[in-house]
Amino acid sequence: MGIQKTEKINIFEYRDYRLFLKDWYALTKKTKASFSFRAFAKKAGFKTSNFLMLVMNGKRNLTEQSLAKFIIGMDLNKQETEFFRSLVFFNQSKSHEEKNQYYQQLLQSKKFGQLMPIEKKQYEYYSSWYHPVIRELVCAKDFDGTPEWLSKRLYPTIKASQCAKSISLLSDLGFIEKDSNGKWQQTSSIVSTGPELTSVVVHNYHKVILDLTKAVMDKLTVKKRDVSTMTLGVKKERIPELRKKLREFRQEILKMVSNDTEPEQVVQLNLQLFNVTREKED
Repeated sequence: MGIQKTEKINIFEYRDYRLFLKDWYALTKKTKASFSFRAFAKKAGFKTSNFLMLVMNGKRNLTEQSLAKFIIGMDLNKQETEFFRSLVFFNQSKSHEEKNQYYQQLLQSKKFGQLMPIEKKQYEYYSSWYHPVIRELVCAKDFDGTPEWLSKRLYPTIKASQCAKSISLLSDLGFIEKDSNGKWQQTSSIVSTGPELTSVVVHNYHKVILDLTKAVMDKLTVKKRDVSTMTLGVKKERIPELRKKLREFRQEILKMVSNDTEPEQVVQLNLQLFNVTREKED
């Protein structure tokens, strides 16, 4: 009933289990003409003959019980089973905490690591506050190229060994490279993570930065920080305008500092806008 060994879908290349199911079904149908939704349901032990189609089209979710039947129906081996289970609940998770938990399980897959080494590094990059800071600092005019120099300049301080690993990570991701004189410089490389992964890593990064803000608030003098907050009562239609103003401001700041190619300091600018009241029910 399974796919012929000469032509097989590699589940470890997928981040959307429904897309995997669609491709798996199409290929299985191609390699075995008698295969159908009904045939799959019979093998997997479903009473509903079109359950696979409903899941593929997003009309049904998988539970632990139905997932176990899918594994039987698709003849998945142990590694594929573990990855498929994590992928299913990664896609179906409603909260960031759950999504992050299942994504970490995906990262633990050996075959995933072999196929997608850069994706694991992307996750690592967004999991610590200091990687983007070091990316900026390596362009400093007085940077001597050593992790020890970076360790002394960073605040809060981190170990030189962490700085060394960060340089290696940034280089592997293509964020920095050495010029003809052997000096580190930034590149214009941008890591594209895809919507599912982006929602996890960006959320993680924002939480890390908020933790950093709390950590340094009581340690920095007023001269070295500028913190302000506003609590505003607004009309519902005003919120998109506020978001637009924030986007424009971010672009203005980026344009202002774009020519600072040899930074003397690295600063963290955070902007947050979020609701602190529930919307009225219609």
